Amino acid sequence: MEIVGHALGFIAVGLYFLSYQIYDKKKLLLVQTAATALNCLQYLLIGAYSGFALNIVCVCRNFLFYLRDKEGRRGALLPSLLALVIVLVSLFSWDGAHSLLIVSGLAINTFCMGVFNAQNLRKSVLLTCALIFTYNLFAGSYSGMVSESISWLSALIGMIRYRNNKD
Repeated sequence: MEIVGHALGFIAVGLYFLSYQIYDKKKLLLVQTAATALNCLQYLLIGAYSGFALNIVCVCRNFLFYLRDKEGRRGALLPSLLALVIVLVSLFSWDGAHSLLIVSGLAINTFCMGVFNAQNLRKSVLLTCALIFTYNLFAGSYSGMVSESISWLSALIGMIRYRNNKD
């Protein structure tokens, strides 16, 4: 099952790369939701249960942000609450000290995804990818390490491509 998990993780890699090249934040969220769902399965199949549980929260988070953005609403309350849920879920899915890496990365990413525009989200990804990459190193998620590396690079490319756009 680990091989299937890694294969799903590599499919998620392609979706994450694609997502940061999308200008529209709502479409970016939809593609990232699909990639995050694949990551859930990947973490489950390789036995990285902290990553699995936390990515379930992230699928819900993306869906809630998509609905909220569709209605044109913003604010820090929902992102703050979801970041808190990530921290609380981590208490029940604790895999050891390395779990702090994914919890920190996902909580920061959640807040930034909910508050910032797409360009600032890309900037925050430079930090969160480093944290989650390191978690994947400890969890033995090869596709996760590749995914975070490519996401980091894709976010950087997206930042350059859209540097003059105001959104």
